[in-house]
Amino acid sequence: MRIVHLSDIHFWQYVFNPLRLMSKRLHGMVALAAGRARRFELAGVPRLVDRIRSLDPDHILITGDLTTTALPDEFRAALRSLIEPLGDPGRITIVPGNHDRYTWWSHRSRRFERFLGDFAPADRYPWLRPIGDRTAILGLDPTRAAVTARGRLPSAQLDAARVLAESARARFDRLIVACHYPVAVPDDHRRELAGKRMINAEEVRAWLAEIGPHLYCCGHVHAAWAHRPGEVPDQLCLNGGAPLLTHRTGRTLPGFLEILLDGTEVTVHHHAWNGEEWIIRTLFRDLGFFKVR
Repeated sequence: MRIVHLSDIHFWQYVFNPLRLMSKRLHGMVALAAGRARRFELAGVPRLVDRIRSLDPDHILITGDLTTTALPDEFRAALRSLIEPLGDPGRITIVPGNHDRYTWWSHRSRRFERFLGDFAPADRYPWLRPIGDRTAILGLDPTRAAVTARGRLPSAQLDAARVLAESARARFDRLIVACHYPVAVPDDHRRELAGKRMINAEEVRAWLAEIGPHLYCCGHVHAAWAHRPGEVPDQLCLNGGAPLLTHRTGRTLPGFLEILLDGTEVTVHHHAWNGEEWIIRTLFRDLGFFKVR
């Protein structure tokens, strides 16, 4: 099975209507004007679509932040320019990021579900979505309407996720947990996550450490990695980075992940755009990752 994992596309649009700026969105517009718009190059979307289509993936997983300030026109642009050109909606799964619920009203009105609800099996979290006979995605949503970018997985959602993970263990050989917020990161990204972490990450990590081997596909931090956290020894944490982002330092190239699943084997490739062409580097390979431990 071939899965493409991407996150943090961040479609953006300037707003000049004062009524739309009477919220946290004002901060987002200031950030765009200050340079964020130049770093997230929307002109790269067709190139991204062509690359993903060339891989002919069995499934595409997007772990949030398709938008920048949750404007309706940002959602429409994501659908028109990215999602619809990728083809069959039945092979696309999307969970929300904090930017997709950027304002109190966008969160309360469930704007993400209104535009992208067709790409999940249910409109309430958590949910379990089979993809193929042996693999399932467990979707989580720790986003919230808040001034900060910090998330929190509600207790009721965590309790329900425990039940779903237990049922998945009996029905499927491979489990993928999809959540915008990482619960553990490589050491060189700890500072970047500190101010926008999941508040109850420790509690969520403790649960994940009990569910056995799983992939944890996330975003939020704009860097690609395949990380085996010591706190969750049976987890492979995967972050696709941001496919349109030109990083200030140049140390992180924009791109996405290609995940290959074959029996118990997991291989992860990072497809990165270097400004001229796509390059591929292998981040992880384990012939027996999903074996019974």
